[in-house]
Amino acid sequence: MGQNVLDNNPIPNPFAPASYRVVWRCVLARVVGVVVFLAAFCAISLAAWAQNPNFVASKRGNEVPIFDAVYPDDEFCATAGLGGLCAAAPVDVPEFDANFIYRFVAYEAQRPFDRFSWQSLISLVWPHDGAGQPILAGYKYPDAGRGPWESYPGKRDVFSGLARINDADAGCRADLPQGSLLLSAFVQSSGDVLIDQAGNFILYDTRVNNVTADYIRWNNLETAAGRMAFAQSGRRVEFPMMMLSAGPSAAVVADNSGLLASDKTWFKPGAQLIKFAWRIMAEPQNAVNSGASGQSTDLDRYYTRPARIAVASKDAVDGAAKCLDVTVGLVGLHMVQRVKSGNGDRWIWSSFEHVDNAPLASNARRPNSIVATDLFPDGCLAPDTVDRDYIFYHHGKGARLRDNRVANRVVNADLRWSDHAPYARDRNGNRVTAPDIVRCWRLFSGTAEANFVWQRKLGGSVWQNYFLLGTQWIGNGGGVPFGVGEVPRFLTNVALESFIQHQDDGTCLGCHAAAFTDAGQPANFTFLLDPDR
Repeated sequence: MGQNVLDNNPIPNPFAPASYRVVWRCVLARVVGVVVFLAAFCAISLAAWAQNPNFVASKRGNEVPIFDAVYPDDEFCATAGLGGLCAAAPVDVPEFDANFIYRFVAYEAQRPFDRFSWQSLISLVWPHDGAGQPILAGYKYPDAGRGPWESYPGKRDVFSGLARINDADAGCRADLPQGSLLLSAFVQSSGDVLIDQAGNFILYDTRVNNVTADYIRWNNLETAAGRMAFAQSGRRVEFPMMMLSAGPSAAVVADNSGLLASDKTWFKPGAQLIKFAWRIMAEPQNAVNSGASGQSTDLDRYYTRPARIAVASKDAVDGAAKCLDVTVGLVGLHMVQRVKSGNGDRWIWSSFEHVDNAPLASNARRPNSIVATDLFPDGCLAPDTVDRDYIFYHHGKGARLRDNRVANRVVNADLRWSDHAPYARDRNGNRVTAPDIVRCWRLFSGTAEANFVWQRKLGGSVWQNYFLLGTQWIGNGGGVPFGVGEVPRFLTNVALESFIQHQDDGTCLGCHAAAFTDAGQPANFTFLLDPDR
């Protein structure tokens, strides 16, 4: 039987006036075309409804194919009237209204945000030709051109002094092959390191769009001295929201949330930050399916890019800086974008993963779990069995654990890079045992439906193998037990926050609400302005 990934908490009416604060309404349950309306204040159990781990509708055991929705073609493109998948980037969530108060994630309220997330992802990776034009049906041909994100500057490009941290950076950058990524970061924001079951480190890369980079440069925030001067000036860090230009080919001329669109006006996305998690793929001649070892390296299932890894001397087993040329595959992605509508000044947070990452924990909770004071008193527990191979979990198809045990354990070793695969070693050059990683949080049912619809639309491309974990936004004023007001309440990514999923601050907005610059100034929900963090 597949894992149950549905949310079964009562939800508020997203259209209730603010004066009502919280108005409970029942869940609209749709099972094989039957619509059931339950009374207000009701809570229903959906334990018998399940979506299998592959995120496809099926009817095995007690699984019910609930994903029968058909979305209109306009749902897949940010430009109205085009219909179907397109390369246009969304700039706002117009349904976002700060006058409404949302305490819980609800189907009608969440759908526009999940649409925004999927549209943003596809526009971000859609390949363009040398003239900057989107390639026809480009989502099917990721190697036919460069996605917009590939021209975004990274932290090394924006902030002064970062390159000196890694003594391999300059040499590896000097003759970097065209089209290759330059990667070096392999430590998560929590300070922990993730190793896949092939024995390789997961690598991380942060990119920002030009709107963000320009804001940093124009305000002299690219240096520590500039950030200190900015803080002492009394100005607030406020990244741009919606950019307004005079036409599709004109330069951006203003950032003014009070300006209105007209038939002569074109909107551009505001500040956008992206964080990628990449795994090292085995070369085709070495790629094998090794059953329960989790080392399947089917390149056709991943969005891949050539990359060069700059390994600092302090991180190498032999103490020598080195450049490693590899192919990497995308396993996780955070996207955040500041928008005009509603509470979008606190950004929209989107998180995606590859379907092969990790199984669901046996004690996984729902994203509306706000009542429990101790979310995971025993930690996140491994499932009894799994029916497929995962890259972060070593008990493969058909394997059975003798008892539930705590997963997501931090690797306690003095880790080093080898100059050949498997790259993760201890200081003596010995191979390191990879941790077993599980997903602690279930998907919201509306997000699971959006995934099924989008994956079906993206059939025949690598993107059918990725899914949206959730889209997070500010829906209320916060306070116990509502955190900072984020909806859904919890959101983590196993490839980016592997070891802190069980913690109370296992939430994108909740964590970033405490972001400060290295000058001690509130940083507008991003740690970007503390670049050495």
